[in-house]
Amino acid sequence: MNPSQTITERPASPSEPSLVRNMLIEIWSTTLGREVTADDNFFEAGGDSLLALVTIEQINQRLGWQTNMGDLLRFQTIAKLSAEKAQPQAANAERALIRMSNPGARTPIVFIHAGGGMVDGYARLVRELGTDRGCYGLQSPLLLEAPGNVPESMEGLAALYADLLQDEFGDDDFHLFGSCGGGAICVELGRIAADRGLNLGKTVVVDGYLELHSTGEAPENELLVDFYDGVLRMSGTTGQFPAVTSQDADVEELMRYAAAAVFGTGMGSDERAEAFCRRVYASFLNAAHALAIYRPEPADVDMLMLLAGDNHTLDEWRSVITGELTVEVLQSEFHGQRLCIEEAPYLAARIIGYLDEE
Repeated sequence: MNPSQTITERPASPSEPSLVRNMLIEIWSTTLGREVTADDNFFEAGGDSLLALVTIEQINQRLGWQTNMGDLLRFQTIAKLSAEKAQPQAANAERALIRMSNPGARTPIVFIHAGGGMVDGYARLVRELGTDRGCYGLQSPLLLEAPGNVPESMEGLAALYADLLQDEFGDDDFHLFGSCGGGAICVELGRIAADRGLNLGKTVVVDGYLELHSTGEAPENELLVDFYDGVLRMSGTTGQFPAVTSQDADVEELMRYAAAAVFGTGMGSDERAEAFCRRVYASFLNAAHALAIYRPEPADVDMLMLLAGDNHTLDEWRSVITGELTVEVLQSEFHGQRLCIEEAPYLAARIIGYLDEE
């Protein structure tokens, strides 16, 4: 990396992408029932006091902010709200299981976090699937301010998450959804669901990975680059920050770039923003370790598997899933959670058909 390449501290422009701005756009688009931009006025776009309350509740649930009606009345565009009320937090710091849409008549879907621990990459799918249905996001406990002891294995994580799901749903039915490393968590949850008293319906995995023949974890400098590249992809800022290799990766520098990608360039050197990104990185390392050592027992799970064209782990999935496995290889240039964003309308239609909810 060129040492002269540094973040320029300046206010984010209205059109400048960041992960937080993308999250706000998805929340507003969902509650308003239409596509919005960072410059659209909430109330002129169809918002009223009731929708404002729903929007504020979702901002606070998903981003962990403390926003109120007065904030939305003063800063009526996403550009102004994110510039004036930005907080160095992009996930709920108090609850691992969060609600992403209002309950409805249809069976709820629980979206399991991928490697980075956040559930923001599912927001567009929630918009497509959340009509008359409660959608929930299960984020990594490592994003919490007081995470406690977080297991380092898939089996341990699944046991912890089973307790959270039992507390939330009791005897009620729900479906599971996961992508990337979240697919493995879905498998383990499905394997233990009956023994834990969970009424799990069906499971959907998009571009999930199993590493049954892994010889060990990748070196941490390679994982650091993978984490950094993933943050840039999810925030839509690839090309806006320097490309790095495992040979020149510096954790301090990449945390500053990650903070700028998540919160905007004006927050690139904010210590609290960097601290949040370090929690996301800790979740990423935890998931990478758990996936590398995971050797699942057979799981009697009914699953819809939607794979990217470059995902070559189908044989591994077939060796583990003993229930009904429905597979489709998607003709898309995207993969991972980016696939869940860019192909959301098609994925949602496919999922609704699979769940017999036409």
